[in-house]
Amino acid sequence: MNKLTHTTGVALALVACSMGSEVAWAEVEHVQINEKNLLVKVKNDSWEPMTGNFENGLIIPATWVAQAGITLDGKAVEPNWGKTEEISVPLNYGDARNAYVQALYTDDDVYIKVRWRDDTEDRQHHPWVWNEEVQEFVAGNQVEDSLILSFEAHCEWTPSFLSGYGFDFDGWQWLAARSDPLGQAVDIEGNVKTGYPRKPPYEIYNSRNTEQLWNVKFIDYGDDSLRIVQTAQGKEFMHAPWYELDRIYLLQPVDDSATTSFRMWPDGNILRPKTKVVETLEPPPATVENKVGTHPQFKPLELTGNAGEVKAKGHWENGYWTVEFQRALVTPIGKQDDMYFIRLTQFSIHTFDHVEKIDKASESGRLFLQFMEKQPPESTLTLVDAGK
Repeated sequence: MNKLTHTTGVALALVACSMGSEVAWAEVEHVQINEKNLLVKVKNDSWEPMTGNFENGLIIPATWVAQAGITLDGKAVEPNWGKTEEISVPLNYGDARNAYVQALYTDDDVYIKVRWRDDTEDRQHHPWVWNEEVQEFVAGNQVEDSLILSFEAHCEWTPSFLSGYGFDFDGWQWLAARSDPLGQAVDIEGNVKTGYPRKPPYEIYNSRNTEQLWNVKFIDYGDDSLRIVQTAQGKEFMHAPWYELDRIYLLQPVDDSATTSFRMWPDGNILRPKTKVVETLEPPPATVENKVGTHPQFKPLELTGNAGEVKAKGHWENGYWTVEFQRALVTPIGKQDDMYFIRLTQFSIHTFDHVEKIDKASESGRLFLQFMEKQPPESTLTLVDAGK
């Protein structure tokens, strides 16, 4: 992680205006990072974001189990799923209005289940279809259903890709046609920039920021709150308990004309040759039999290394998708853009139904993946007679 470069600041009483309300801090450090944005770093504060002034988040409790006992098939029938709470998560934009999220973890892995309503099961992505007018196969209009989980990476993350902030994210992209058949999600690195980028392959979108909003980033580095955590893989990480994490608060200025530049790629592509996610298939021969129905245009490829660290499988039934994810708490490769699940973690979910562009997808607000304390097996619990 890159350390915060702004180290100078003064202690003062700061009053900031957000969405028409006043929020005051006493004796806090602040840094003016440019003429428009205000960055405030607060260390070891007991204050939490308040509704109406700051963007709150929903807690997704991750329950510890000694053995997961889960077969990744999207059916979620295993008993352990009944041990953790399912949280209803509101979605904005797009067609989906709610998702339902559960999480479990073991000493080695984290499991996340996402369920959302989708009236149609779309398991093909632009399949080859026969066009009678041109007398050849052309790419069809069907778009696969898909889902992205966006986790905080090493800078000022925010849940919306179109919020107007620049940030990196660690993403898990499940694709009904291009990853699900092999039981995997694409482990991706994502980057969002403000304004137009200097070079491709960024896509340009209009920012959704239309009012002054505070965004909070929780940081795991700096000063005396650091701890050394030894993982099962023998790696050491600088890590602070949640209550000791530093926070930095960013005031997003109003700019109706702002643009957001977005791109994502399979994890590891920056340092290695480009990872291929699919193989493009040629159209079938134009026989009488083949002109009926659709034919796959893409064949998913088995992902290895950084891009292949996330397992996932989806199941559609009665108008709902259910997708189960599994990943190591700490990835074996240990890239800095991989989120290490060793403390409470921010993330968001994004569902795609008949659409490919992020501005057409449904997105959640800020979610907190909270790893609950381990509970001993029921057989080891000791009953105490309160009458003695």
